[in-house]
Amino acid sequence: MNTALSPASPIAWLAGVDGGGTKTLVRIATVDGRVLAEAAGPGSALRNGADAAWRAIMATIAQAFTHAGLAMPPLPQLAVGIGIAGYNVAQWAADFHATAPAFGALQAATDGVTTLLGAHHGEPGAVIAVGTGTIGIAADIDGRQRTVDGWGFPSGDDASGAWMGIRAIHHTQHAIDGRAARGALANAVLAFCAGELPAADTRSAHDVRSERETVLDWLASADQAAFARLARLVVAHAGDDEAARAIMQAAADEIASMAGALDPQKRLPLALCGGLADALNGYLSAGLRQRIVAAESDAADGALLLAKRSLQSSKD
Repeated sequence: MNTALSPASPIAWLAGVDGGGTKTLVRIATVDGRVLAEAAGPGSALRNGADAAWRAIMATIAQAFTHAGLAMPPLPQLAVGIGIAGYNVAQWAADFHATAPAFGALQAATDGVTTLLGAHHGEPGAVIAVGTGTIGIAADIDGRQRTVDGWGFPSGDDASGAWMGIRAIHHTQHAIDGRAARGALANAVLAFCAGELPAADTRSAHDVRSERETVLDWLASADQAAFARLARLVVAHAGDDEAARAIMQAAADEIASMAGALDPQKRLPLALCGGLADALNGYLSAGLRQRIVAAESDAADGALLLAKRSLQSSKD
């Protein structure tokens, strides 16, 4: 969706925003595309509401200008491109635009679209972006676009950090019960959960949390980002824990399934992007690894391309 003001708006800057569930990355540039600086801030996925998303985005844009040694410009001087998790939900997208600041121009899409734009510089290709969530998008040579997954937490986003985290905590529950062998992953998850909780009252043995209470207390407030934080434990212990290794392999199998659905004829360049891409690469089949190409650039650059398009639309 594109929102633009009058062509007379004195747009002087571009801002590309990659809004994910765990973090927001902003890259700013001059109108001719010269990148000046970037900044990272808290997640801005639309699942948490449009107001929260805009707070995170605006704070991170301001920080990027600070990093460039510049004052935050008046909003009409900004052309902004945004790829944001949750934009594929119509009501969330509508709320996001309804509460948008008065930029000189604005164009928004899902974070999967900006990942695709950045990976192949707008040319035909496919991407699977796997981070807090997961989505696969292909732009075919005949102009058609296909999407797989991106269904969101908790029922979709297969192979994502949150998907791995759910499986890690499920394994830990089984280990506590004695239904699964207890190893490095379960111990690490327990320590992680305990570390994220307020300290228990230790004045008596009765007041010390049991392992079951620790997990239940952590689950009581866990959201998508919290589960995704557990993924780093899965990655870290895949070499010394069978359960962690099985989760990694299951995630890689999901990636392979997405790749097959995106490009059955195997004719498009495929980029595997996102925070978990490198960790999963070694679990993919040799044939799939041979198909994967390095992304030309990232989702923030794809968002800058959206910003350039919004700028052009404001002039038309």
